[in-house]
Amino acid sequence: MNSQTKRNKTMHLKSKLILILVIAALISGCKKDDDPTSPNGGNNNTGGNKSGQPMPGFSDSANAGGVMAAISYEVATIPGMPAVSMTMAFATFGDNGVDAGEVKVNNNVLGKITSEGSTFYMVPDPNNPTQVVSNVSFNGSAHNWTVAGGNGIPSLTGSVNSPSSFNITAPAANATVTKSSGIQVTWSGGTNSKVMIVLASTTGNGYFSAEELTDNGSFTISASDLANISGQALLQVLKYRYSEVTASGKSYFLIAEIVKNITITVQ
Repeated sequence: MNSQTKRNKTMHLKSKLILILVIAALISGCKKDDDPTSPNGGNNNTGGNKSGQPMPGFSDSANAGGVMAAISYEVATIPGMPAVSMTMAFATFGDNGVDAGEVKVNNNVLGKITSEGSTFYMVPDPNNPTQVVSNVSFNGSAHNWTVAGGNGIPSLTGSVNSPSSFNITAPAANATVTKSSGIQVTWSGGTNSKVMIVLASTTGNGYFSAEELTDNGSFTISASDLANISGQALLQVLKYRYSEVTASGKSYFLIAEIVKNITITVQ
């Protein structure tokens, strides 16, 4: 085996290990009541956001009956290594999370998880962490959802077109930024979508989020918004689209989102 082949094999094994660690982190995160990356205190008014990933909230909708989301998740890990990406899907229904029967996105059946009296759906399923989401692309194509229904949740079908990929151009991964100057977050590429930005301390309780932002390539987190954030923090930039299905007097929201993650240091 030549040296180039050995290097390629080593890179492949490292990438697989990182992906396994990412999946493990997601599974661990979904067991938390208040995930630090989840906006609105982890509550979307539909049984809570147990996906481990941020997503737009619909707490302003008094008639919200459920949320279904397909998520492309990419995280910059070891410097010099390519970012690790995966696709996951998540759904929850009712005020406290109820069993709504079989749930599918593009014919992928989501795993059903019951925890502390609440039922939610996810792929990868904590009971089957190697399960993958297939035939779900993030290039403007359609994500088609079906819900069998049950426990007050009607049978549903709906579709949402995905955003397409983009890049965070500033700050750089592992950069150190000065809070007194604020943080200018910039991105490039992708189609016109809604944007959400999350900055969460990994060493304390500091947290900032802004959603429904214009996809103009730039947003500044002000110095005042950084007052409670110091040290290492996770910066997440999301592009997302959503649609709404109304049934039996309730609104069900379908989300397609791309989440890009980098770690920075705030001082």
